[in-house]
Amino acid sequence: MKRLGVSVLFVLAALAAIGRDVAGQAAPPAQAPPGQAPGGRAGGAPAGGGGVAGKRPDLPAGEWAASSTVARTKIRHEWVDIPDGAKKVHAWIEYPDGEAKAPVVVVMPYEVGVDDWTRAVADQLATEGFIAIATDLLTGFGPNGGNIESFKTPDASIRATRTKVVPAEAMRRYLAAAAYGAKLPRANGKIGSVGFGLGGMYAFRFAAEAPMVDAAVVYYGQPPDDATLRKAKVPILAFYGEDDPIAQSVEATAATLKGAGKNFEYHTYPGASVDFAFIQDGRNGPAIQDAWKRTIAFLKERLQ
Repeated sequence: MKRLGVSVLFVLAALAAIGRDVAGQAAPPAQAPPGQAPGGRAGGAPAGGGGVAGKRPDLPAGEWAASSTVARTKIRHEWVDIPDGAKKVHAWIEYPDGEAKAPVVVVMPYEVGVDDWTRAVADQLATEGFIAIATDLLTGFGPNGGNIESFKTPDASIRATRTKVVPAEAMRRYLAAAAYGAKLPRANGKIGSVGFGLGGMYAFRFAAEAPMVDAAVVYYGQPPDDATLRKAKVPILAFYGEDDPIAQSVEATAATLKGAGKNFEYHTYPGASVDFAFIQDGRNGPAIQDAWKRTIAFLKERLQ
């Protein structure tokens, strides 16, 4: 599915409801962003950082450079169907150059799913030396039992994510992806996760529930309940934009984790929006530049 834009206001609304999903109940359907049409973002011109020229070599692509990044990548990549009991989990995998052993990073997508932007994040991780596995939570939930590619609009995939994918199912699929990654011939035995939005919430849970994880990175993710947080087994690094409502409660999250003796570091960026890694405009540029630099340093330190 080609990446189509999602408005900031819509993402804020969607994120505000994420916390209600952790009990295993599907959230109510989301409303489509006003004025959105297939093939591009409502309103026409990019807000900034668009096109191939906007893709910095040391950063994942922003929304306007994602599709061209995925189309032009020379990194080895493939869709695979990962065994999950009697079922399969669809996933996009990118491999770093060479044949050396490498850490595995499970990429946990935002509400839209494994679109071009999420795949571009995987591409950047592979460029930085990681085996990146972007897990399709919508496997089998698309039209006619299809996967993420079967959805024609981001609104349709968001609705399916919020109405069909409950947390227990999502975690089972992420665990299957991690187990598959650990057995890859090039895997070095270390597993990390990076999640955005809804995927950020699952990155928190992954740190607490996965038996084979060594580090977790959260981008603007709603934390789970305190009981789950206290079970975190590995260091967690989190990032929020100042405009993100969740950022207002991150100090409480830090206090819970600190009180439980857990390793938690977070950064809140002044003036940045909730989805600053995706919309890399003028005000969000400094946030993603600092956050991604810290992300790569953190993963290399914990996963090598």
